[in-house]
Amino acid sequence: MFLSQTRTKGRNCILAGLAAALILGAGCSTSAGGQKKAAASPPPEPAALSRARQEFSRGREAALSGDFQCAEDAFGRALESVRPAHGPAQADPATIDFSVELYEGILRYEAMATAPEAEAQEGQGNPVLAPTEPPAATDEAVLKAREAVDSDTATKTYDIPIVINDTVLKILAVYQNDLHDVIARGLARSGRFIPMIERIFEEEGLPKDLAQIAMVESSFIPRARSPKAACGIWQFIPGTGRQYGLASNAVMDERNDPEKATRAAAKYLAFLHDLFHDWYLAMAAYNAGEGKILRTMEKTGLTDFWQLAASGLLKPQTQNYVPAVIASTLIARNPSHYGFEVEYEKPLAYETVRLDRPVSLRHLAAKDAPIEDLYRLNPELRGEITPSGPDGYELKVPPGAGTLVLAAFVQAPTARPLSFRRYKARRGETIASIARRFHVTATNLASANSLRSNGRLSRGQVVLIPRPEPVVKVASHTRKKGKMHATPAVKRIRTAPAPVKQARNYKVRGGDTLYRIALRHGTTVANLLAFNSLAGPSVIKPGDTLKIPAAR
Repeated sequence: MFLSQTRTKGRNCILAGLAAALILGAGCSTSAGGQKKAAASPPPEPAALSRARQEFSRGREAALSGDFQCAEDAFGRALESVRPAHGPAQADPATIDFSVELYEGILRYEAMATAPEAEAQEGQGNPVLAPTEPPAATDEAVLKAREAVDSDTATKTYDIPIVINDTVLKILAVYQNDLHDVIARGLARSGRFIPMIERIFEEEGLPKDLAQIAMVESSFIPRARSPKAACGIWQFIPGTGRQYGLASNAVMDERNDPEKATRAAAKYLAFLHDLFHDWYLAMAAYNAGEGKILRTMEKTGLTDFWQLAASGLLKPQTQNYVPAVIASTLIARNPSHYGFEVEYEKPLAYETVRLDRPVSLRHLAAKDAPIEDLYRLNPELRGEITPSGPDGYELKVPPGAGTLVLAAFVQAPTARPLSFRRYKARRGETIASIARRFHVTATNLASANSLRSNGRLSRGQVVLIPRPEPVVKVASHTRKKGKMHATPAVKRIRTAPAPVKQARNYKVRGGDTLYRIALRHGTTVANLLAFNSLAGPSVIKPGDTLKIPAAR
């Protein structure tokens, strides 16, 4: 196993644990069922262990039938039997061994609690480097990819399993040809993040090669955003981000903070490996959601990723996700061998200063800390205003600039925080309809709430509505008869730089999405929406002509 011994000690294969459990029928009844007498005469099983097996079996059957409240109750009684809240725990070896299987079994079936109709919302997003259809590559390109793999002698040691099959070779061929420029830019950007990712993964006991999940998810674009409202280099959706400690509000979204999001991704991947005991299944669950993978395993009885992929019950993107990570790992370990000459960006380097009140980044910018660097080092900020809070905010600044920024902070006026009103959605309302009602853009409304621009809302869901930008009066001075006079002038506060005004045209092709177009051309979905005056990502269709902002 690749996890630390502390994490994996005492864990057995969950399927072995389930096979050992007695299947005594479904239902929420608390009455004890009769057990068959053994043909032989082994030592009698402890009563506590027998009760735990019965309750676990009831919970398992309830979970498989979709009654998760019943399952929770039964699992609770099973736990109480082997680990009572009051009194000493059971000490016999059989009960101790079963308790390990019990904890793992409960973990797995609780992860299935996501309703099947919500499967489309599971997982992390819409990774651009995992094809949504079977990868298309010529026989010649696949043959060259095979030859490249066979002759790759630079390194033969990896810390994730490496399987080479037709799907891996086809995706590798696509990366080497059709997506060559996209992969090359992603490799260059990876230089900023790989040292930090590998450090955190080592601290968390994870394989370092899992860093290539970020390549597949986002091509290492810090502010990448998918149509499913997944953000950052690890493409966390809002719910999973909150679950793993990433705050998201009107002022900042920590899913876009590469270091915080990497720590969260490490914990999520560790959980998935604890759940499946297999890195391929863990990767697939990162894409599709653990509930989807677990239900597919239960439905088919299969425990191998490649067999699950061949079953046709997983979406093509999930079938291609693991091969994409494998192909990315091969290239990242030896890029020149696969046809990529890379000039890596310098690793992230910064120091932090603690701010105890909100200010505008423009008031903190200095010669050694230009505004562009402050934006680049703090991608979690939605605008130029820093967050407020009892613990203050740690702002990242260029190395050596901390003293200058703190000096500017002392002189900077306290910023007026963004203003919002709370609104409860009614039946059938969407982000777009509420945006029209309150005269805001769907993009800004979705961003303030970490939702998709074209998403539907549940009845009673609270939505934050951005209030109009404040208008402040700024004195402009004129000289009249030898005296200075202050003449009021109106200046509108901007919370973000305007899109670049130079552009080139692009004709939308079949299968294109704004996310894929943005990634291919080194821009963002938000810029494309703003530059083309689009209401949402779903409005484009083949044949449309988009204006692509020039890269900054």
